Amino acid sequence: MREWEEKRTEQLSEYVLVSHVVCILILVMIIASFYNFKLGHSNIINIVTSSGLLLLLVLCIAIYVIRRLILKVTFLNQTKIDELLLLLIVLPLTFGFLWYSRDFFSAKVLILIPVIIASTAFGKYVGLATAALSSALLFVFDYEIAKSMPDTVFQTNLIIGSVAILSAWLVGGLMEVEKNTQRELVKLADYDQLTGLHNHRFLQEKLAGTLEQAFRQNITVSLVLLDIEQFRYYNAVCGYQKGDELLTAIGGLLQQELREPFYAARYGGDEFMLVFPGLSKVEARTAGNNVEHLIQIRVVATFMQEKKCPKPFVMSMGVVSYPADGIEALQLIRAAENDLFRNKYSRGKPYLYQSVLSEIGTLRIKDAFPTLQSLIAFINTKDKYTFGHSERVMSYALTLADQVGLSDEQKDTLRYGAYLHDIGKIEIETAVLIKENSLGEDEWKTMKNHTVWGSEMIMPLAAFKEIVPIIRSHHENFDGTGYPDGLKGEQIPLVARILRIADSFDAMTSDRPYRKALTLAEACLELEKYAGTLYDPELVSVFLGVVKEVYKNLPETADRASNA
Repeated sequence: MREWEEKRTEQLSEYVLVSHVVCILILVMIIASFYNFKLGHSNIINIVTSSGLLLLLVLCIAIYVIRRLILKVTFLNQTKIDELLLLLIVLPLTFGFLWYSRDFFSAKVLILIPVIIASTAFGKYVGLATAALSSALLFVFDYEIAKSMPDTVFQTNLIIGSVAILSAWLVGGLMEVEKNTQRELVKLADYDQLTGLHNHRFLQEKLAGTLEQAFRQNITVSLVLLDIEQFRYYNAVCGYQKGDELLTAIGGLLQQELREPFYAARYGGDEFMLVFPGLSKVEARTAGNNVEHLIQIRVVATFMQEKKCPKPFVMSMGVVSYPADGIEALQLIRAAENDLFRNKYSRGKPYLYQSVLSEIGTLRIKDAFPTLQSLIAFINTKDKYTFGHSERVMSYALTLADQVGLSDEQKDTLRYGAYLHDIGKIEIETAVLIKENSLGEDEWKTMKNHTVWGSEMIMPLAAFKEIVPIIRSHHENFDGTGYPDGLKGEQIPLVARILRIADSFDAMTSDRPYRKALTLAEACLELEKYAGTLYDPELVSVFLGVVKEVYKNLPETADRASNA
């Protein structure tokens, strides 16, 4: 039980306990008023020493016997047992006193006591039943005592019975509202509202309990993590409402197919965790495959047919087991994530970028760009010398674009093109990217193809069509000696010419496997040297002006380098 749930239950139990204590006190007070007990030491001793002691002994024996019998009712918790025991004692005691007191009409109000106890302990319907029973017994007792039913007695009984029923309905109803509210709060805290499955937070809590039980019983527990690949694609093509309907249908199927002790949870936006206590990893993988097959034939087939979605529905799966892959809940979950990742991307790097590109193919550029960053991160892990290269190139290029007066639309195109200009290097082996010696002829040919591969990757994305020429032409030379198309002068797009300068400047001022970085002055000299051949001379002049403005001492440094 969570802290907030335990606190709320304790507060409710406190009010119930106080109400029960007050009821008992009222019962004692009415009995005392019937006997006209007077406070005093001698009176109390006389009561106890006469019949009170014997009655107390009998009552204790009766309570002990009844409680032992109630304990055999396994569906009741400790609190409910105590409340049931109290009701079984108070109800006979109340009507026993009513029968004994006979014409003591003030005692009739005592029927409210078992009604309130029943309503607070067991809810509205038990309270109403107790009220109806108490009211009926009240009429029966009065008829048996008086052998008739005078109008005044009938009216009194009717009023008291109505008050008892109203009290049961009100008190029991409020208790049920509170308990239902608590159940709903627990449901909101523990269950995913879309799929009806356990949520991510409760999964860890429930899994911890499952592992404890598995430890005591010495059994295995296997986890299957299912992931819907490229789910954003389906949301974009079919709409988010249909995507939610798909997740809801999968959640309903998992609830239907997984019976105790198995259970499932929604682990992430498009991921589901299946828990199989008692199954080995091999058995769990088979069970996971069966579930995936059912999802395909029952849910996805109908979904795809309705929307006529051309893309096949694919799910990846990670499988781990306790204790082989971990002994704690979080440890097992992380192992399942790792196994899913290995299985998902073990199909090779083409699958990696095709998966990402197809996922964002229908998104707007600003929505899709963050996903493409994962590809750039992948390149950076392959080539440590290019880490941060795309970010710096983008910064240099945008600075130059501001100076030549590009429009906001052109600068947006340049921004994304500069960031993604090396995306084609995903196709190049890491050994070639980080080679310290000069590249061989075949290796150089492969390296030059990255501009073509990168543009072909981006070309299918409608939102990115404007940056395709930048990626393809950012290694074209102003004199026509560049690659891949040998474009010359203004045949090269302006944004590609800007990127050519920014890319070269960052490459020259960064360490490479085959050489150390040049100083800023040396890099500026290189740009000046090849202006008109490799680079647009007008753009070089503007760029150098910006660099010299930022680094005030650069002209002097450049002059010294030139004299040297």
